[in-house]
Parts: sequence; C-alpha cells; structure tokens
Amino acid sequence: MTTPLSSPNGLDLRVILETPVRQFVPWLMMVFLVTWAGYPGVVCVTPMAWLIALRVGNLVVARSRSDSSSRRLTEAALAGAMLGLLQGVLFAAIISFLEPISADDESRSMILTIIMIAVGMVAGAGLSFLTAYLNEQRRRRTS
Repeated sequence: MTTPLSSPNGLDLRVILETPVRQFVPWLMMVFLVTWAGYPGVVCVTPMAWLIALRVGNLVVARSRSDSSSRRLTEAALAGAMLGLLQGVLFAAIISFLEPISADDESRSMILTIIMIAVGMVAGAGLSFLTAYLNEQRRRRTS
C-alpha cells in the first residue's frame, strides 16, 4: 500500500518520522522544565530515556501501513534510531549551556556527546526493533 509518505522501497516514512517525534516531545518538555528549574544535569539521565524506544517499537508495529513484517521491523529500527538521535541532540544542546569549562574539558565533552548520540541511535534502534520483533512473533502465533 503506498501512502503520500512512503519510500520507494515501501517503508512507511510517516510512522518512521512521526512516532519518535511524538514520543520525544514529553522528554523534551521535562528536560526543559527541570533545566529551567535549575537542574540541567537531568539531561544526564538520557540513557534511561532510551527506554522510550520500547514504546516506539510497539507503536510503529501497530500503526505501520506496511504489509510486510520485515518492513515493519525495519521501520521500528529506523524510528528508534531517530529517537536516539533526537535525544542525543538534546543532550548536546543542554551540555553546551552548562557552566563554562576548560578547553581540555570541552574536548572531552564533545567526545562524550558524540558517543551519546551514536550509542543512543544504536540503543534506540535495538530496543525498538526488539519490541517490534516480539510483537510480530505474537502476531504470528495468534493468526
């Protein structure tokens, strides 16, 4: 089934882009609120926020218009990676506004940020794929 936002290989781009953004917004609002209250270190809880990718995987499988199980799993992994990227960019933005740091610490901070983005994308993709896979297995058993 083709939709206005489908890729040439049949992936549902709408679900890949929309689902992680909708799940990211509450995390974004919470981080901004707590940072505004004077605790910018809350962004260091980002690895815990990677668990949001579990929900992304569930939602992608449920909402995808793709007719193939493998496409839904690919969509879930891509959506999870997108969530990890969004969280990593938020981490980078908040870290850049923290107290002034020395040049040596600035380079370490940059390396940490790059690691957080990369690991976040992999963790998001993996967790989202895992829950999507488990949902697909359950779907096969019940049909």
